[in-house]
Amino acid sequence: MITHLELAELFQKHNLEFLGLVNLGPEPTFFIFKDWLDKGYNAEMEFLHNYQDLRENPALLLDGAKQAIIFGLNYYQGDKLNAALQGTARIAQYARLRDYHKSLKKRGEMITAELEKTFPLLKSRVMVDSAPLLERALASRTNKGFIGKNTCFIHPEKGSMFLLSEILLDQVLMEADIKVPVEANSRTEAGGCGSCKRCQVFCPTGALDEAYRLDARKCIAYWTIEHRGVIPEEFWPWVKTYLFGCDLCQLACPYNRSHELSKEEVILKDAEVDPFAIACMTQAEYVARFSGTPATRAKRSGLRRNALIALAEGKDNRLEEAMRSVLPEDEAVLHETIEQIRARYP
Repeated sequence: MITHLELAELFQKHNLEFLGLVNLGPEPTFFIFKDWLDKGYNAEMEFLHNYQDLRENPALLLDGAKQAIIFGLNYYQGDKLNAALQGTARIAQYARLRDYHKSLKKRGEMITAELEKTFPLLKSRVMVDSAPLLERALASRTNKGFIGKNTCFIHPEKGSMFLLSEILLDQVLMEADIKVPVEANSRTEAGGCGSCKRCQVFCPTGALDEAYRLDARKCIAYWTIEHRGVIPEEFWPWVKTYLFGCDLCQLACPYNRSHELSKEEVILKDAEVDPFAIACMTQAEYVARFSGTPATRAKRSGLRRNALIALAEGKDNRLEEAMRSVLPEDEAVLHETIEQIRARYP
């Protein structure tokens, strides 16, 4: 057998946070996700409608699955709320690290190899954004955290800036976590938001107007990362602040005030980037600067679109030069964004 302490030490050896062990089966909060989809809060992320049976019952993702180990990678870079609000053209903190998908999967597989020494017949599957899994719901069933009003999984002692991952197992390693109930309207050692609304107050676009529900149709992270077309002008003022993603709701959260700094290698050293350089970057420059980071999720065209908007909203005198550099290229979204800019700032 193995103990919680031994598991925690095993994950710590790989610079990971062991968050807990849960039994697998039908997800009791699946109806919340289904209602979120039915209300259209997923914006144009239609892929979230796929594989509903797997989202409802994660045990189906591995033959004979019985338990899941939940773990996380700390990505906090030391950003502060006031600096983010007053700064320009920032990259969200998680995207400044090396892309976590391959790294976490490799480390998870190294950990399962260690577990197989004690459980030689163990079959497992490491999950890093690689399957339809409600990972925050799973994580909230551990005794190490809860879902906050900003919809993030929050560890009451270590904050919310963790990239979550899971290892599904076809054996029972030990007794699963016994969840300590967290009351939504109070704040205790086990967590809870109580009357705090800081994440809602500091979300600039109203994406968190309904507590515990994120409306992606209003979220800066959605528009700057996932969306492939033009960005509605109502969100432009905040694209100037966050060129990729958004950390505001987490930076506002009291649980993140004492968050430890990540020990991971930082690829993008600076929080802020020059939007002119991003708008004008060639394919080679894009690869040199962003290759190997999560920022490639937005693609070169998305980052350049966002940078043009940031230049326009910041009334940067280099905007015309940036637009001239873009026009010869066959990128419809960039041409349409320039048309928006010309109409908005004739």
